[in-house]
Amino acid sequence: MDCPVCSNKDIGKIGRSKYFCSNCFSEVSINKNKLNIFEIDENGSLVKTCEKFLKDILTPSKQLKEKYNI
Repeated sequence: MDCPVCSNKDIGKIGRSKYFCSNCFSEVSINKNKLNIFEIDENGSLVKTCEKFLKDILTPSKQLKEKYNI
């Protein structure tokens, strides 16, 4: 799995459906076809920064379609 924030390839699994990117320090969780992205706050707590449906992520953008002739 690639990081949805920075596209880093070295994202690690930290739980059943949780992942952590050591490049941008984001935590990603997948739950019921939703992708949630959290950032670590100064005090160590997680702050939700984004929630997307997986279909929105898996659908290629217009730029990708043009670049790869999809």
